[in-house]
Amino acid sequence: MGEAIVVYQRHDDGPFTGPWPSGAPAISSYVASQLGVEVAFVGGVGRDEHAKVMADGLGAAAHLVVSDDRPTATAYITYHGEDRSFDFRVVGSAAAAVPSSALGDLPERARWVHLSGSALIFGEPLAATALEAVRRGKAAGATISVDPNVRVEALTEAGRSALIAVLHDADVVLPSEGELEALGVDPAGLNAVVCTTYGAAGAEVNGVRVEAPPVDAIDTDGAGDTFAAGFIAASLDGADPVAAARNGIRVAGRAVTVAGPMTVTFD
Repeated sequence: MGEAIVVYQRHDDGPFTGPWPSGAPAISSYVASQLGVEVAFVGGVGRDEHAKVMADGLGAAAHLVVSDDRPTATAYITYHGEDRSFDFRVVGSAAAAVPSSALGDLPERARWVHLSGSALIFGEPLAATALEAVRRGKAAGATISVDPNVRVEALTEAGRSALIAVLHDADVVLPSEGELEALGVDPAGLNAVVCTTYGAAGAEVNGVRVEAPPVDAIDTDGAGDTFAAGFIAASLDGADPVAAARNGIRVAGRAVTVAGPMTVTFD
């Protein structure tokens, strides 16, 4: 569970395209569902047209809490070559207003609970609800994976402490290059499979490097979240961590060749 965000994208000063359904955990949920995993995504939306964009994008995975007085969160992403700049409009939106009651019994029913650290930076009650989902899922025996997925400079001290604590509770940690170091976390101190992603350079799983074949990327938004979905789907099918990483790379490699963060489909 976590933030549901509708995004608009452009290259440099060109026109924005969209609206696209997005949000880190929403992307992971969508892709995992495309890979045949039974998925429940809990997020918040307003009573507006952007809410329909999210619902249509997530399909059967959507468990959306509708807010009457808050808008659906949006973000505007501008690509500058290989770099991106973000204009988030999430604080004060429906995305941050997800109460723990929205979880129902989903954490207890889950085989796997995936947390994107971005859910901890947009305010309450979203952050507390996300952490409760992890705590309850772990207590019920679910595998816990965490993608730190935060800009460290945007973290409050409380958010940083919560993220570091949940990393130490995780079974699988899926950071991008440099994230754990920026948080001051030693991977060797985690009791987890640590799979670090390096974009086009592939991934590394507990010291084993997994190369990525070259692809003609046109939209890398959500590539890490897509990788996480591929890793989780393969793991649920019994793959070992290295094989799961290969699947994550395969899935992400296909997704970045398609415009939009939640548009890739699989045969």
